[in-house]
Amino acid sequence: MNFHEDPFIKSLITRLTQSGVLGLALVGSYARGQNTAHSDVDVDIFVESLSREANYILRNMDGHLVSLKYLTIEQERTSLTHPEKAIWAVPGLRQMVILTDDTGSIAGLKQAAQDFNWQKIQPAADEYANEELMGCAEEVHKIVGGLKANDESKVLYAVWGLFNGLANAVTVQRGMLMESENRYFDVIQQTIGIDHPWTKSFRLALGADIIADAPAYITRGKAALDLYKHTAQLFQNIIPEKHRDVIENTLQLLDTL
Repeated sequence: MNFHEDPFIKSLITRLTQSGVLGLALVGSYARGQNTAHSDVDVDIFVESLSREANYILRNMDGHLVSLKYLTIEQERTSLTHPEKAIWAVPGLRQMVILTDDTGSIAGLKQAAQDFNWQKIQPAADEYANEELMGCAEEVHKIVGGLKANDESKVLYAVWGLFNGLANAVTVQRGMLMESENRYFDVIQQTIGIDHPWTKSFRLALGADIIADAPAYITRGKAALDLYKHTAQLFQNIIPEKHRDVIENTLQLLDTL
């Protein structure tokens, strides 16, 4: 599709091209050609410098929900060096449709994403993943305490934090490039394996699967604890000494249940 001939996109370009704007790009479902009647229009607005105002905002424009994200070229280039950001930034930059780019800097950024090599940041990805695993030890202790006290709220809040932390750890450590947030859970399960014990615990902790005749918070709490154990097993060969004491002691706690 030639977006430059679309009346709505042409009007967006006119309204968003202001002083200090280096260029505009479509990202998200519209850029991928996967937009539906319920899709918002994602626009990256590359600027010379960011203001102190909100850099992300939603607007209703001509019957469309438009997501406006203000960012700099340097900011996006830096994202390519941080694994937790790169899993999102690389696919987003590769698929973006450049609408305006007077200096060619946005095209250069897109080429940098095309040339991206995950192996260069794998050590940083391993470090990030282990930091997450270590940090989730606190949630493990809360879940254990909550289960023993039959404290539903405590368990569910800790499960929420632990689930997000471990999901982030695994996606980053494995370098799972996310082309769409809508496929986040699909990508994780397909990469690890749908029949893998990690994935089974993942689904129970998320609430995607249920066990009959058991309170949901107990099922999710126990599954989250299993998820911690399975994640530690996935990372067993890359856990650094500085985190090993906390992680191993947390695993010993789980062995007592």
